[in-house]
Amino acid sequence: MYRVQLTEAQRDELKQRARAATIKPRTRDRLEMVRLADAGWSIPKIAKHLRISEVRVRYWIKRFLAAGFDALPDQPHRGQPSQLTPVLLEAVRAEVAQGDRTWTAAQLAEWLAAQHGVSLSPDWLGEKLGRAKLSYQRTYRHLKHKQDPEKVAERQADLETLEKGERLVAWTSAM
Repeated sequence: MYRVQLTEAQRDELKQRARAATIKPRTRDRLEMVRLADAGWSIPKIAKHLRISEVRVRYWIKRFLAAGFDALPDQPHRGQPSQLTPVLLEAVRAEVAQGDRTWTAAQLAEWLAAQHGVSLSPDWLGEKLGRAKLSYQRTYRHLKHKQDPEKVAERQADLETLEKGERLVAWTSAM
């Protein structure tokens, strides 16, 4: 049986940690386990109250007794840091914001490889850009913004002439 007996200073620290705005819910539950154990609750009663297994409650109480409050938060997840750093994300945002062309995720991945030497798959890059709420134009949706208004007006006039049943003598400009 594990007994938790906190000092007044530890109780104050527990209260401050539990009320912190940035605390994660799982860490808050672990602090609650420690508080209830200090209040004299048994492991099965704490497990039932928090609706988790007794094994997990014992695990976290043992961790607290061994290492204190710093053992309760989740540890950083392992893995490589993303190659799409905030600086690169801002470079992509600036390039897309220029608006002089439309982009696909594959084209942006190629641009990143050519300009910054970072090789990312288009699917993964598209997912990361979506998470960053960066909207890039896709060329398969429409091409209206790429049309020359003068040529469109000329072709529209030719179309109206044809619809009236008249013959065009020659195109007004080269295709």
